[in-house]
Amino acid sequence: MRNITIRYVDSHNVRAWRPEGSTHLRIEIADLQTILHARIKRAFPTSNPREFLSIQDGSGTEVGVIRSLEGMDRDSAQRFDEELERRYFTPVISEIRDLRQEAGMWKFVVDTQRGATDFFVRNWRDSAHEVTVNRWLIQTVDGARFEIKDVEALSPKSRKYLDLLL
Repeated sequence: MRNITIRYVDSHNVRAWRPEGSTHLRIEIADLQTILHARIKRAFPTSNPREFLSIQDGSGTEVGVIRSLEGMDRDSAQRFDEELERRYFTPVISEIRDLRQEAGMWKFVVDTQRGATDFFVRNWRDSAHEVTVNRWLIQTVDGARFEIKDVEALSPKSRKYLDLLL
């Protein structure tokens, strides 16, 4: 069995920026290293999204973990927030327009904050999880994520569609 050690990094010692014209985030950890193609991942994406952030290099190897962005300079914290928003963007479903079975999968036609879209879910029990009471995260067959923040806030028609699954 492999011994795993977590290296915690003080947010005061972290600086993040995106070089002009680059799509990659760079992160400098004082007295440790500069990561040219940095990735940031959440240890607890749904329950603690602003705490315990993993800083990884381009190959996905963890360099360190920041307990929170508190204490980090404003520009670097903003770069972290932008990167996390891009990585973890999850459209929020405001209305279910249609739900039906097609080819052994559920086809959803929904409205989100980014407009109308449709997606397929293969197996509801494996693809949807109630995070808190009435809050659901749904993973599509192609790996995209959608969220229903509050089932009770949906229209009666939308809730009737969900009753088919719940």
